Amino acid sequence: MPASSQSSGTASHRSILLLEEYDALAVAIGSALKKFAPQHAISVAPYLREAEKLAAEINPELFVIDVDPPWLGLTEFLEKMRTAHPDARALVIGAAIPAEIAAERGSFGALQFINKPFELAAFGAAVQAVLGPWRESESAIPRGSLGALNLMDVILLHCGACASVIVELSANAQRSGKIHIAEGEIAHAETGALSGKEALREILSWPDARITEAKAARSTQHTIQRNWVTIFVEALRVAKAKQLPRISPPKEAVAAKPRPRTGKKIVAIDDTEMLLIFVEDVLATADPELQITTARTGAEGIKEVERVVPDLVLLDYSLPDLNGDEVCERLLQNEGTARVPVLMMSGHVAEMAATARRFENVIATIEKPFLSDALVQLVQKTLAAEPRKQRPAVERAPIPQREAIAWPKEEPKPPQDRGPFVVKPSPPSATPPPPAIFEAPAPPEPTLPRVRVAVIEANEAVLALFLEVVSMQLTPELQMGTIRAKPASFTISLHLPSAVRQTAGPEVGFQLGPTQLDQDGRISSLRLIPTSRTFQPAETRHAFEIGAVSVIPNAARARVQLTPAGTKPMTMELLAHLELAAVKLSPTFQVEELVLKWPTNVVSVTLNPKAANQSGAKFEATSVKLDSSARIAEFLLNPIR
Repeated sequence: MPASSQSSGTASHRSILLLEEYDALAVAIGSALKKFAPQHAISVAPYLREAEKLAAEINPELFVIDVDPPWLGLTEFLEKMRTAHPDARALVIGAAIPAEIAAERGSFGALQFINKPFELAAFGAAVQAVLGPWRESESAIPRGSLGALNLMDVILLHCGACASVIVELSANAQRSGKIHIAEGEIAHAETGALSGKEALREILSWPDARITEAKAARSTQHTIQRNWVTIFVEALRVAKAKQLPRISPPKEAVAAKPRPRTGKKIVAIDDTEMLLIFVEDVLATADPELQITTARTGAEGIKEVERVVPDLVLLDYSLPDLNGDEVCERLLQNEGTARVPVLMMSGHVAEMAATARRFENVIATIEKPFLSDALVQLVQKTLAAEPRKQRPAVERAPIPQREAIAWPKEEPKPPQDRGPFVVKPSPPSATPPPPAIFEAPAPPEPTLPRVRVAVIEANEAVLALFLEVVSMQLTPELQMGTIRAKPASFTISLHLPSAVRQTAGPEVGFQLGPTQLDQDGRISSLRLIPTSRTFQPAETRHAFEIGAVSVIPNAARARVQLTPAGTKPMTMELLAHLELAAVKLSPTFQVEELVLKWPTNVVSVTLNPKAANQSGAKFEATSVKLDSSARIAEFLLNPIR
């Protein structure tokens, strides 16, 4: 790509200026900008001097600045842009801003931030959000334009860049100060006789200070050594309290309370702040009467839905605590929220579609990334639809407590050659009968553990299988991509329902048996064979020793594939939630085989087998290879983000 480029259009068109040093990233980000801002001309500058020249020519509506690696002189550049283009907005791509600071700051300020690396959907939401239209803020603090650039913006800018720099301030001839930032963390502050956190509090209270930057020395002072985030948040609160009289709205504005909205209620649940800003703003612009509230976790969203009982829930599938299907299930279980319709929005199309099929409260879906018009039209359509009818309540009768029914105590007859048979679990919708437990006499010197078999009431099981990594791909953003892995051992761990666990015993181990694949080459059912050996978990190995590196061509972008050295392969644990479909018994009432359904391709992969609640990164088992015995020989796992 040339040093600077501009898509079709002239300076009179709406424009975006991208500051990106690397050509490959400039092409990728520029392509995404064209997708989410099709009416804007995109210009690219690899240097600040070139960016300043281009900005004077095109008068950009938006600056997109990649601060990894840091730009020397970026503070002065933004100060010039604040004067020359006060109405322009800015989106900064860099490291994550600490959560405590982001929560205290909120979405107000001259700069908006997005973490690097990012998903396309998150970047698209951020671009559309900063381009507006933004509603008028109810806060006295202006939001989103470079004319509001302040010291907090500059500090967060350098923190997001992981820079080492000295931010210098001068409020007037009598007041000046310095804030030292070392590798993205505040290390020292000084003004007059004050230093450390006292100086930081004082400097942050200067509302109109002139800001410049200087190159940090190799040996930076450290008067703020620990908990710099906590110290910064506390100083920020003190500074905001001191500045409150300066930014308070006029008295008449305070007296005039905003008219309460009377439109329909919407709760939006998503963990991406910029997407929530975008969704809230475009919907409120389309219909100012809408009453919109937001939540960033599944648990918080459920509480908000219970409190508001909205007309519609906008729900992301992938949340930090609960997945979208779990949120839908909990809403259905609550009589007060069971009738609330859900519009699911996600880039995980397969999981979103499966959730829509399983849960009747999901009435529509929209794939991320989406444009504002598509979202507005779909929301208006779902709000205008007829209200959902409530399902008849299904009362679950309590299970009577009865004693186990055992075989008569006379000597058993020799077993007939009946062959194996299958005991299937009760249908989930029916009220299960009281468990009848059968006891069989122990055969002499059994090769399998002696068991009892009960009718199964709950049929969920968690399978744990250790894998060796055969190869691993890296995305262009250097994130973990597709993993090809094979079983490290055919012995697995299985957490069974209580009824089966009581019969088989907690120490029974299992081995992988024949596996059945569906027409798409994914697992549909799995058979496990109990063994007399107890399960011994393997040791996971975090290190990945590279034996070979290759580039895999792709229709969109090439990927790097790493092959481990053969001596010490990387090992990890795969966890899958299965459904126990049947228990196959021998003529002597021994457990001969378990048949399990594989209801979803989503699995968890972890390098810490001792982690609680089977936590781990989410992957999709997109392809499975079987050996000559129809046992699993290899997995192809794709990360779910």
